[in-house]
Amino acid sequence: MRNMKARNLIYILFVAVVFTSSGCDTYSDQEVENSAIYPMSGEWLSHVYDASGNAFGATPANKAGSLFALRTYNTTNNDADKAWVKLGTTQAVALLGKVDVNLSEKAFIGQNISNQAKAGTTFNIIEGKVILDAVKLPSGAVADSIYIKYSTTVDGATYIVKGHRRTQWTDTE
Repeated sequence: MRNMKARNLIYILFVAVVFTSSGCDTYSDQEVENSAIYPMSGEWLSHVYDASGNAFGATPANKAGSLFALRTYNTTNNDADKAWVKLGTTQAVALLGKVDVNLSEKAFIGQNISNQAKAGTTFNIIEGKVILDAVKLPSGAVADSIYIKYSTTVDGATYIVKGHRRTQWTDTE
């Protein structure tokens, strides 16, 4: 009986070793593929300011104003000189349009861009740029920053968007 228990224990250990060692396949790291407009593409946590520097959506309790997710992404054709810019959805500051990109200068450019977020309106990019490794976040991480100054026919105003690349880390959200 004792011999049988020892034999069963050895058998169980053998099976356990076989199962654990057969699951140890190693794979090389996958190659990261970026769009043609990287590092200008991404999701950016941003605030929007009017020409006087007042934050959009600011209240006495929240002087920083509304936090927006500005999204910049490649076109269907993955063009190296074009990008989609999307900001908000229904607010006066909302943008959705295809803009020109100068990758070497990391600049967004465009005049009379159809604003698909607000039918029948357009916007102009007065100045737009991405600055690499420009912001130190509360978590200690360093992130890229974005700056876009634009005018819109929605309300005839000029707005400034300032933000940083979203990291998904809790401390920076």
